[in-house]
Amino acid sequence: MPDLILGFGNPLRSDDGFGWRAAAALEQELSRRDISVITAHQLTPELAESVANSSRVLFLDASHDGRPGEIRMEPVHRDPNFQPGAISHQLSPSALLALAYYDRGSEPDAALLTVTGENFDLGENFSPAVQEAWKPCLERVLEWVRAL
Repeated sequence: MPDLILGFGNPLRSDDGFGWRAAAALEQELSRRDISVITAHQLTPELAESVANSSRVLFLDASHDGRPGEIRMEPVHRDPNFQPGAISHQLSPSALLALAYYDRGSEPDAALLTVTGENFDLGENFSPAVQEAWKPCLERVLEWVRAL
């Protein structure tokens, strides 16, 4: 099964587009058969099949928490309180894992890489803090890829 990089956010809302743009920037560089790259505005139930068919998943997103430009990478596990009947149009990474692996005993190795943004207004440019974090974030993704 391939690994999956899933970048999400709104590329028309300045720093919120970090996950989307990072995944799009890496897609050609990572065009190997054992890595899939998906960009999305938000995590939706339709992505569960792609997650379920992956051996590892790396979610990429912007965060409101922390110091602008701060990079975090943390493990993600299934939400143990997830209720399939309560599905909305937007899911968290842990809820998406719960949906994808609802009736399975295992789940993939999953992580969430975030960069803290400072500007989420309309616009297509990153704030200086996110721009400065751009290359280190992409390097962290490539380290994750090499850790096969």
